[in-house]
Amino acid sequence: MAVDFSALDEAINQAELDKSIQSAKNNANDVPKGTYICSIEKMEIGATKKDQRPMFIMQLKIEEGEHTKRNLFMNRVIYGTKNDGSMIQSVITILEKFETETKPAFHGYNSFVDNVADIYEEIQGKIEVEVDWDKDAFNSISIKEVYDL
Repeated sequence: MAVDFSALDEAINQAELDKSIQSAKNNANDVPKGTYICSIEKMEIGATKKDQRPMFIMQLKIEEGEHTKRNLFMNRVIYGTKNDGSMIQSVITILEKFETETKPAFHGYNSFVDNVADIYEEIQGKIEVEVDWDKDAFNSISIKEVYDL
């Protein structure tokens, strides 16, 4: 006997579900370790889902090659770790590679939110990056080169 899901089909928003399925398809779980040219699609200080700790979030989109349009993700918790200073410095090191007018600096979490947002605004749509990607490494994304568009 088949299960009737017609009530469920009527209750869902098919367009939203299709969007979610496409997003899952574009995730980086099966992008192999390698070097990729990417655009930066998102860069911000957000919060962890579980306990709302500050976290650096970066999403890149592969622009060339076999995995074009696939996404790569890096999340770095910057509070409540064994070494918050090292975690914050690792984010600053990434930000320094962009050589923006806004200099990366940590003077408290609220100001760091603004600092990262200002840097992202300066680079959005203006650069691409060559990255080494390894989803199993602590630094899943290592920026090798920054290219002006």
